[in-house]
Amino acid sequence: MLSGAQRAGSVARAPRCSIARSVRVVPRAATFEGLMDDASKAKMEELERRFKMADVDGNGNIDREELRNLLESMESGEVYMMSQHWLPEDELDRCMEQYDTNKDGVISFEEFKQIIYDGLLLEGTLAEYETAFKAVDKSGNGTIGATELSKLFASLGNPVSLEKLVDLMQMYDKDDSGQIEFPEFLLMFRNSLLDLKDMTTYMTLDEAGGSGSLVDAVEGDMTLIFSEEELDAIIAANPNKLVVVFGALTWCRPCKAMQRPVQKLAEHYKDHILFVKLFGNANKQTKRIFKERFQIRSTPCFITLRKGEPVYTQTGSNKEKLEAGLRSLISNPPVGMIYPSAEALAAL
Repeated sequence: MLSGAQRAGSVARAPRCSIARSVRVVPRAATFEGLMDDASKAKMEELERRFKMADVDGNGNIDREELRNLLESMESGEVYMMSQHWLPEDELDRCMEQYDTNKDGVISFEEFKQIIYDGLLLEGTLAEYETAFKAVDKSGNGTIGATELSKLFASLGNPVSLEKLVDLMQMYDKDDSGQIEFPEFLLMFRNSLLDLKDMTTYMTLDEAGGSGSLVDAVEGDMTLIFSEEELDAIIAANPNKLVVVFGALTWCRPCKAMQRPVQKLAEHYKDHILFVKLFGNANKQTKRIFKERFQIRSTPCFITLRKGEPVYTQTGSNKEKLEAGLRSLISNPPVGMIYPSAEALAAL
């Protein structure tokens, strides 16, 4: 294991080896050596050289392990990371399935050429990818959380919704840790979700002084979390604030309708309350938090914690009642209410 874009619309797409794609075929003239010009011959010789590098045992084909080494290589197949495997087994299987067109269990030279033409190999150096990873890992804790990914895409001019962040984490957080580790980050580049050239400015931003925390709560907004560890870290780091867990499901329409009202509440009460959003269908950990820790049975659900202990719970999309309930827990609330309602206050 190693140490520490495509645009927003591509976040929910399957990895490139598992989808049908437009194929850039070899120019017809290039298939007949006698018709090649000097440039074409040079390109063909370069492809043959790189194929021989990948064909470690020299048997004229690339087997599964040799394909792994090729796909995990840097600098377009020039530098191999032989002892540091990071490509998930399912990704390797998908690539073998797609490019082993005659289904003989190995990759021939012709099949290898298509891999190259489709741009499956990482073009940058290991140092460049490590620098990019550290640039995104603003907290400096050695992993990338959903909030850090969200900031990255927004900085690249491609902001993503919370639901698309869930899609992205489901696709690339292979171990369900709730964080993106360096190998999973590399997979984003291999699938062309990220591009080193696009990240140049982001990588040069000087933002020193990372907290080292697993997750830093976003004051005045919602922090998307994917693990119990992240939730507990936020609670521990903010002992003097209430923490409101917004339990939701990605397909729940009332949950989506409450998104904007809750963001307004988060801004108005930022000195007193932190809001975190938890999608119960995001991964194994969030499912467990829903069922076991909070026993959430309907959404949207709002569980208010004081030092980790529930003090107020509400289900449904009544924003007036939610604000009134939260306000009653604050000893010195801010002036004015976002959603004043006499009926809501009377119902408490």
